[in-house]
Amino acid sequence: MLFSARNLRYHIEDCYSSFCSFLQRRAKFYLRQLGHDSMEVDEVVAHIIEQLTRLGLIGARDDQPPTLLEQLTDAQFLAFLNRSIKNKAIDRLRKKRLPVSLAAGIETYGEVEEEKDPFEDRVETVWSKPPFATPEEAALEAVKNTFLLVLLKECIRLLGNAPHQLLALEQEFEELGVEELVQFMHQEFDAQLTNVEADHMSQHKDHAHKKLRLCLQGSSNNLRVLVALRLSQYGQHATKTGERSVPIKQLMTDTQGKQDLSDQEVKRALGYLVSRGLLNWQGEEIVRFSFAQAKRLARYYEKEDEQ
Repeated sequence: MLFSARNLRYHIEDCYSSFCSFLQRRAKFYLRQLGHDSMEVDEVVAHIIEQLTRLGLIGARDDQPPTLLEQLTDAQFLAFLNRSIKNKAIDRLRKKRLPVSLAAGIETYGEVEEEKDPFEDRVETVWSKPPFATPEEAALEAVKNTFLLVLLKECIRLLGNAPHQLLALEQEFEELGVEELVQFMHQEFDAQLTNVEADHMSQHKDHAHKKLRLCLQGSSNNLRVLVALRLSQYGQHATKTGERSVPIKQLMTDTQGKQDLSDQEVKRALGYLVSRGLLNWQGEEIVRFSFAQAKRLARYYEKEDEQ
């Protein structure tokens, strides 16, 4: 098995393409009628990669402590991946209001269908490198960074009127073992979380993540994060295919129309986003990008010290 948990930790550069190929194949199968929609497939694949990154597995080497996943056999790890892909695919089907009844024969990998070796076709992932940092990872970084911890708590407070989203975050922090944030949730939101039923937690967690991303992006002083956020906010539909476009001059201004970035700063940030595979911009005065790229830009975040 090329992408065992250990290989994902220590040899990500050797197995990343094969790993993504496997995720794409399984996502297409579990998505059923949505399996031909590349954006839906990307959504599932990105979710699994982010999940494993948050758990401190993908490319972590010795920088993160061992995870429970590394105690699984290869067969058990494969079953875990399939279950995670299936659950996310069902979420996507429900959001599209499509039937989610799956045949009884898809519960385990060995019974789903006869198909070619998932490693036979090597494909490039949507990112040229392992996935970029996400606000979800901030929860793990926060315990080592006082400023980030304060910022994350302030962003969480914005969810005060969404108890189900708060509960979803609390459960995630418990899974990640971030005790300081778990205690913060208990102290800050005890009244809001009383008698909240834990249903549809995956959907509530998705909504909470989107709000946290937006808050963390908007609070960042990182030039690349700021430009990515403005692209996702300012992008206007240009064609029926959903292509977005934003003039560079508009990216130089904040949401109030005040210019706070120079032309050179914007272009430098755009060049970096191109290098990460998030844009196809080649120096034009109007930046054009696809719907799929807009979704990735809306998720882009990196720490302040990575300028």
